[in-house]
Amino acid sequence: MENKTLQTVKVTDIAPNPHNPRLVFEEGALSELRKSIEKVGILVPLTVYENRKGTPPERYILLDGERRWRCAQELSMEEIPVNIIDEPEGVTQNILYMFNIHHFRKEWALFPTALKLEMIIRELGTDNERTLHEFTGVNRSTIRRCRILLWFPHKYRNYLMEKGAKISTDFFIELHPIAKRLSHESKFYFSEGTERLVDKMIDKFLDGHIVDVKDFREIRKSMAYYEKSNNFEEFIDKIEMFINNSDCELDIFMSTEVENDKVRQNILKYTSYLINNLKDINPDLISDYYFVNQIKALHDQVENILEEID
Repeated sequence: MENKTLQTVKVTDIAPNPHNPRLVFEEGALSELRKSIEKVGILVPLTVYENRKGTPPERYILLDGERRWRCAQELSMEEIPVNIIDEPEGVTQNILYMFNIHHFRKEWALFPTALKLEMIIRELGTDNERTLHEFTGVNRSTIRRCRILLWFPHKYRNYLMEKGAKISTDFFIELHPIAKRLSHESKFYFSEGTERLVDKMIDKFLDGHIVDVKDFREIRKSMAYYEKSNNFEEFIDKIEMFINNSDCELDIFMSTEVENDKVRQNILKYTSYLINNLKDINPDLISDYYFVNQIKALHDQVENILEEID
């Protein structure tokens, strides 16, 4: 991407880039930028390339700076500073230019970014996280979330493109581990079975039976428990009951067995922590009255448990 020259060009000679991942421009942020430009002008030049194809008819195509260009239009500015670079060789290079230019900027909305990544994935023939990061400059966490969104059947893309929609990208990201695992089971095979599951979960969310997308984590805990217990069919039965019964609540997944397993895992985790930290601790650090009493209480409780086990 060679920077050829810094020039001032007519605002009307510039067209927006049809492949820009940023599809939504918040009016509040645009208003603030517009006020700033009105006071001091455009301090950071736009990045454009010369349009040699003749479609659209404008002489230059934007690679960076659409918000500044929109503000310039609204302020009826005649000219605008730009950096003119070589024209991308194709759509893929066009998108890669924009990804790299925006690498250190505020992130684009997640799903439009995912759609552009999909084009790159198709062109490269791989969805390898590291490869995509090296090509685009997009951080690996964002790439991971984009890949999750692209996994779902295409019918949900309208939800994800809708501005201010009740069903957000977070909804699909939190649901993904459940949907993907169940997609290997005959009742929920991808894509029809997965669509049935997602449709029902959307209904549950809109009806208020799922209050927060983080509620899916409770279902995931239950799923992990039944998977580990080699009793996954019982989890499938619970999912079926939950999505098919309009009155069924999330507490169907919060059984005593699941909670007990959670307690057991926490005890193992904190016991390991105590063992590793107490064996080398300086006794002077724990000699205060409160600490000693807590250690004694722990000792007594452990002895009681061991007696019951024996």
